Amino acid sequence: MSTASKITFGSSCLLAVGTFLGINYLQRSERESLRQGPIKDAERIAAKELSKKQKVNDMEHREQMMLQEKFSSVQPLNNEIIRADEEQE
Repeated sequence: MSTASKITFGSSCLLAVGTFLGINYLQRSERESLRQGPIKDAERIAAKELSKKQKVNDMEHREQMMLQEKFSSVQPLNNEIIRADEEQE
C-alpha cells in the first residue's frame, strides 16, 4: 500500500469518526433541548398565572381602598374601642 493511500485511508477514517461523534453530540443536545421544552413551558405558564393573580390582587386592593374612603366619609373612624360589657352613658 502506498503512502498516499494510507494517508487517504487514515484521513477518511478520522473524518468518519469525527462525523459520527459530531452527529451523536448534536442528537444528545437536541434531545436535551426537547426535554427542557415542557419544563420551560410550565415555568412560563406559572409566571403568567402569577401575573394574573397579581393583577387580580391589585384590582381588589384598589376596590378595598375606594370602599374605605367611601365608608370613612360616611362614618369617620376614631381610636375609641367600644366593648359590649361597658356601660353606655
